[in-house]
Amino acid sequence: MQTRAHSGPGRPLMSLLAFIAMVLLSGTSALQSSLAQGVEGELLVAIPSEDCLRAKGIVIDPLRFYHRLPSHVLAGITQRALSQLLNAGITPLILDTRTPDGRYAVVTGHPGMEQVEALRTPGCRSLFSQGDLVLVRGGDAALSELRRRGFSVHEIGYAEIPPAVLTTHLPGMHSQQKSDLIEAIISQVSDSMVTAFIQGLQDFGTRYWANVNRDSVARWVRSRYIEAGLTDVSPDSFLFSSQWQQNVVATIPGTVNPDAEIIVGGHHDSYSYNVSLAPGADDNASGTAAALEMARVLKLVDYQPRVTLRFMGFAAEEAGLRGSASYAQRARSLNRDIRAMMNYDMIGSRNQAQADRDVLVVWYTGAEAFADLHAATAQLYTTLSPVMTTAHRGSSDSYSFWQQGYNSVFCIERDFSPYYHSPSDLLQYLDIPYASEIIKAGLAMLLTLDQMPPPVAGLRVFDCGDGSSLLAAWDSVEVPDVAVCRISVGRTSGVYDTTYMQKGGTQLITGLNAGERYYIGVSVMDMIGQEGIVTEQTAVPRSVPLSPAGLWAVDTSAGVRLQWRSNHEMDLHGYNVYRAANTPAAFARLNTEPVTDTVWIDAGVGSGQWYYNVTAVDSTGNESHPSDTVAIGLVVSVGDVAEGMPIDFRLFQNYPNPFNAITQIPYDVGSPGPVELTIHDILGRKVATLVKEQKIAGRYVAVWNATAVASGVYVCTFRGRGFIQSRSVVLLK
Repeated sequence: MQTRAHSGPGRPLMSLLAFIAMVLLSGTSALQSSLAQGVEGELLVAIPSEDCLRAKGIVIDPLRFYHRLPSHVLAGITQRALSQLLNAGITPLILDTRTPDGRYAVVTGHPGMEQVEALRTPGCRSLFSQGDLVLVRGGDAALSELRRRGFSVHEIGYAEIPPAVLTTHLPGMHSQQKSDLIEAIISQVSDSMVTAFIQGLQDFGTRYWANVNRDSVARWVRSRYIEAGLTDVSPDSFLFSSQWQQNVVATIPGTVNPDAEIIVGGHHDSYSYNVSLAPGADDNASGTAAALEMARVLKLVDYQPRVTLRFMGFAAEEAGLRGSASYAQRARSLNRDIRAMMNYDMIGSRNQAQADRDVLVVWYTGAEAFADLHAATAQLYTTLSPVMTTAHRGSSDSYSFWQQGYNSVFCIERDFSPYYHSPSDLLQYLDIPYASEIIKAGLAMLLTLDQMPPPVAGLRVFDCGDGSSLLAAWDSVEVPDVAVCRISVGRTSGVYDTTYMQKGGTQLITGLNAGERYYIGVSVMDMIGQEGIVTEQTAVPRSVPLSPAGLWAVDTSAGVRLQWRSNHEMDLHGYNVYRAANTPAAFARLNTEPVTDTVWIDAGVGSGQWYYNVTAVDSTGNESHPSDTVAIGLVVSVGDVAEGMPIDFRLFQNYPNPFNAITQIPYDVGSPGPVELTIHDILGRKVATLVKEQKIAGRYVAVWNATAVASGVYVCTFRGRGFIQSRSVVLLK
């Protein structure tokens, strides 16, 4: 395990460079794009987590999410995007301007260390602090010095991550009764086998990631899985610091839904201030033993899992979670259905002078229910006393999976080892029965998850616009024994007072109060009445449409071009466009009938200062408050662009939106060359390629026939000659 910081009150957000921004932009959907591919001078910002999906859905310039913090997400934006975000009502904290030599890392310390010490390292600058995490910028020498001094230094890669804003809860019907099957299986966990696994890893003397024996360590771990009876055991190689490293992946295939996966892992490398003597019994032979012992027991009893189970040993964790980061990024790029990642790191140290058997269960935002389930199974099946915490979040391999949007949970000893990262981290100082109890709790959690119905994916909630109803929609659940979906509604997260049962993928929720916030949780129930984990989203029903957001204006050869974010009220009729001259007062409406697009060309203006705002109108004539006002100064001259010819590349909002089955997507091609128009789902999976060909300059309209596609929110991305722009489109059937 990397160094880590103890829990405590979160530090306030740092206010240096507290800059805020404005307009409607939309980010790229390629999850593998890197900062190195971005624009020099890109701004690194922290965006509140609750604004992330909205920001991703409205931006025009690139907006790239790079890293999650407890309540914020680190993102990259261009200078051009700043004013746009503010107009859209999103207030990021500007942290830094990217330069070619800029390197960033999240730093934590182990118990007793103060994060502020990181600020005293020469060549290291603190940018942001939240909870027990500090974001720093520094060069190789500074980051190496932090590691040498015992800090956890997790360098931030710039592959994009998906924005996640959902919450999860344990179902209200979750059983508190022991399962005889689970109890019988976990009783097979053996102290002697756990001891043997730890001793075998300790016997290497060192498992330092840069040591020449690293391949021998991986082969040893692989051999233990094969001895346990697993036949699908393979190395997973990745290159770090010019050296090949090996994760180890052992698989028990699922019998009902093999495409769904649960991962159990712990890193098999070790570290000491004397790297040639790093026995690493607790850190982390103990966590590696947990994965080995769970796999051994399941093969011993010939358990046939419903979903695929993967048991992993991660390499180079001590170098900054390198093995898990490599694996999780590749898993996300393939959109693998990883239901949960269960991580074990340092589970053998206990102050034996005390009677308690506390274990820390580390929870992650959006995966709350998985930590709650681990705690519940520990209490039900073992002598452990689970303690929930957010400490250590960034210090072990579960963090890499959480960064990629996967549900993660992490268990670690309560009494932090006094021999951490030293040559004295030896088996003789561990409490093996205590470690075995944690392994039993993890195995009970694994079995419980495997037997539960899956959580729903793609939950969205839409305002119907009548002030009394919302529409919940989610992806179809393709599991043979699913009976029905349970839709729960309440005014407090996780506390519900109204329930619907629905076999389809949508539910109209009625009888609500206008302007009041509601929480909608959706779960799956199987044929025998078991309920899966609840996925929750929140929304507010309104009778009057929301003010349009993200209004911006640009001077074109055809006139002033206005564009704004599409409202998502289901009874939206259109928009009204207003203009004022010289002063932002006495606005006059420009359109006679509501505008159904989110683009308006004002061709009737001359030189001067012009002000614009936009309102939304619903089907009963209710009109919203005006959007933010934008201003533009014009000096009209004769241009050299032919009448009606585009002067730049641009993607317009599809029409209609939301739509049922077929929609039109207008776009401008500014100059001849190859263009591409694609559709992805919100997880980045490509759904359709509408255009991929050479085009001459001009205005075009693509048609997407989504008859065979499930309801949901999709991202349309337009590329041409270095230009990229995306828009959200909503398919409702």
